[in-house]
Amino acid sequence: MLLLGSILNSLTSLILLANDQGIVIRGLTKYGYFAILFAAFWEGEVVLIAAGALCGAGYLDWRWTIIAAAIGGSAGDQIYFYVAHDRAVKVIKKSKRLSRWYPKISRIVLKHGTLTVLLSRFAAGLRITIPIVCATAGMSPKKYSPLNLISGFAWASMWVAISYQAGARL
Repeated sequence: MLLLGSILNSLTSLILLANDQGIVIRGLTKYGYFAILFAAFWEGEVVLIAAGALCGAGYLDWRWTIIAAAIGGSAGDQIYFYVAHDRAVKVIKKSKRLSRWYPKISRIVLKHGTLTVLLSRFAAGLRITIPIVCATAGMSPKKYSPLNLISGFAWASMWVAISYQAGARL
């Protein structure tokens, strides 16, 4: 019972502190870029829209926001790419459905590899799929990695630039 009371008191204190705008802003400026990097690692459009608006409102620096998002997003895709080398081929071979359509997809990806990687981050639902297909189709890491990083910077720049305008007007 004492532990439960202590937890409730701590939560109440955190809620009261969160309502203090100064603490929120200090936390944002201290940990905001790390949060952006982490969120972009998984899937960060929503976070980038919010971060871009905060940049426009003057709470975050747009340059650091783009760097954090590009590195986080690119790192996530790099992990998908390397994990796919070992595991995805086995999954494709076991699945009749995947075995049937995979050869067509891999030919398209390899034929248009550069464009595919550069645009994959902008195609909703394909961000995770493209690194996996690139890896299993045999695209070299030396080709994929720089394209992935360029795509990450383009993606982060676009979202921050668009949402920056909204934040500047608020």
